Amino acid sequence: MKKVLLLFTIAILSAMHSFAQESKGYIGVSIGLAAPMGDTADGADAGLELGLINAGYRFNETWGATLNWGASSHEHPDFEDFTIGVGYLAIGPMISFGGLDIKPQYAFTALVINDSLGNETTYDGESGFILGATYNFSLGGNWGIAANADYLNFTSEGFDDSDSIFKLSVGVRYNF
Repeated sequence: MKKVLLLFTIAILSAMHSFAQESKGYIGVSIGLAAPMGDTADGADAGLELGLINAGYRFNETWGATLNWGASSHEHPDFEDFTIGVGYLAIGPMISFGGLDIKPQYAFTALVINDSLGNETTYDGESGFILGATYNFSLGGNWGIAANADYLNFTSEGFDDSDSIFKLSVGVRYNF
């Protein structure tokens, strides 16, 4: 049994090493689905997630830093021409295990509500965090594909409860 466990451990470590990151940094963009959760789900449908800047830098094979700037847009299920937008700028550490990056981040957020009369109201975010994970696929050379799963939790001025959004996206990235 010990030999099987040792062989299994060596195989896993070898596989993780073969997927090790070959670059120090990356920059990319992504697009996907953003699904509101909790109280947010009562007032908004699933919407579009845009990752306008996904960037990171590795200090070594395991540790790095990440910066993400993005937004999601959601329609209200009961009202025509009523949309809710959530924008964020997030920064935090990155922990890499082979092709998998775990990214807990502090997020600066903003909530924008557009009603059917054309009024736009912006609420600055008080605080937020993102717990994210990315699996990276190499396309050869410096290009790659990133599959992202992120959980954004935030509060906004004027609202007592925290809101949350679960996001699934895919993106393209350039490694340098």
